[in-house]
Amino acid sequence: MRIKMLFLWLLCFFTTSVFAWGSVGHRLVAQIAYDQLTPQAKKQIDALTDVMFHSRYPDARFARASTWPDTIRQQAPQYSPWHFISLPIVKDNVTPPALENNNNVVWAIARAEKIVSDPSENNARRAKYLSFLVHFIGDIHQPLHCATLYDHQFLHGDRGGNDFPIASSVSNNLHWFWDEGVGLFASNPGQYQFHYYEIQTMANQWMKDYPRAYFTKQLQEQSPMQWAKDSHHIANTVVYQIQPNTKPSQTYIQNGQTIVREQVVLAGYRLADVLNRIFG
Repeated sequence: MRIKMLFLWLLCFFTTSVFAWGSVGHRLVAQIAYDQLTPQAKKQIDALTDVMFHSRYPDARFARASTWPDTIRQQAPQYSPWHFISLPIVKDNVTPPALENNNNVVWAIARAEKIVSDPSENNARRAKYLSFLVHFIGDIHQPLHCATLYDHQFLHGDRGGNDFPIASSVSNNLHWFWDEGVGLFASNPGQYQFHYYEIQTMANQWMKDYPRAYFTKQLQEQSPMQWAKDSHHIANTVVYQIQPNTKPSQTYIQNGQTIVREQVVLAGYRLADVLNRIFG
């Protein structure tokens, strides 16, 4: 039993690089969205999260819902493609494969929204897909969940930066580096994750820095495919402005962390808008 538990712990540790934003980023998106819900929407959402996550604190249940889809990826690999869409960034005349229309994060958001919106569905299924919806709207705002580089070094693609090596104490690959918020979400030594009050404080500060008025034009856009294209544009113009096996410059880190803050807050506002539209 101890060996099995050790194996599961190691498995979780070594697979974190595929998790968009990591748990901290997803919890921030969820907290921002939860704070923007209407009372009617919050009441219905609290009832659904109580089906899956038993806690007397509704916002804590909502935070758990935001990270649950990552915790089941090893046990339910059929959901893995739902976390990303590999929009190509092509260099050196490399020909990327054709993009699938289904079985990606854009398709998954639409599917989850449809199920959550259907009152004829049983509450257990609606709760499960509410968790998916919360998580995937976070995922689609992580630029490397919407882009894959194809060039002479990555003829078959770099898997959203997972195969793109960098020299950083935060991560050894570009995808993980951005999952960790370009260093913003990196845990202190020996610290597993940020505490609730830290998430709440960060969420409040970031909403103050980037109020809804800052995103007036972006919040008018309701198409998940356009959200993905916008994230892809960020990947092309910001994220991949670094060479493999090099150390991120201070300018790269500063620009990247600004992008992370903006994308996390925007994701939270968009998630709130979707949920308020569904639940009133």
